[in-house]
Amino acid sequence: MLWSLLAMTCTATASAAPARAANACGPIMFVIPGYQDGGHEMLDHAPAGANPVRIPYPNSATDINLYTDVDAGVANLRTALYNLYVKSNCDLGTKVYIAGFSLGALVAGTVLETEPPGRNIQGILFSDGRRQSQESNWPGDPGGLIGHIPVSGPGGSGLRPLDGFKYPTLSLCNGPRSAGGADGICFMSSITDLGGYFSSHPFYSFDVADELRIHGEGPYPNNLRNRVIP
Repeated sequence: MLWSLLAMTCTATASAAPARAANACGPIMFVIPGYQDGGHEMLDHAPAGANPVRIPYPNSATDINLYTDVDAGVANLRTALYNLYVKSNCDLGTKVYIAGFSLGALVAGTVLETEPPGRNIQGILFSDGRRQSQESNWPGDPGGLIGHIPVSGPGGSGLRPLDGFKYPTLSLCNGPRSAGGADGICFMSSITDLGGYFSSHPFYSFDVADELRIHGEGPYPNNLRNRVIP
């Protein structure tokens, strides 16, 4: 009987697969452009030698259901992160940048609020429609459009909570002193409906590396650096 137990133990030990060591992967930047690929220039301005990867989702002129478009983008970005950490077995310390503009910022922001902790992620959002009004460098900052409409918008309802992000996130918005004036999507002004998503963005440089150099990477208080530019 004892010999049988020992034999079973040895067999089980021999058949157990060894733990797979995580790979040391280089930095990567997942980019989620806006409507009709607005902000795709982010792909040309990755920080710290990061490999830029565009996250596809429905954002063409014929894809105008903002709610389902954002949901699809969130699913695709989560799949890309799963593939990075699980299928490619990249170490959780792998530097990951998640950059989104406008409709893409709603996608990126949702994932930055919900991705499990313990990864090395830095977010950067250009013109987030749920951009909150707190922690801003602009007195009386009104925050984003979705926080002011009476129904839930794409990506969620209301302004993002103060400490809603799980990872350091730089949120940028053109204010009244910018060359093209305030961006009504992230700095609520005269826009009162979601139609503004198609026509309301003043010029952005989309230079992710430079913006992170100017404003700094995290950690930030409350995981947020909320900036009106210039």
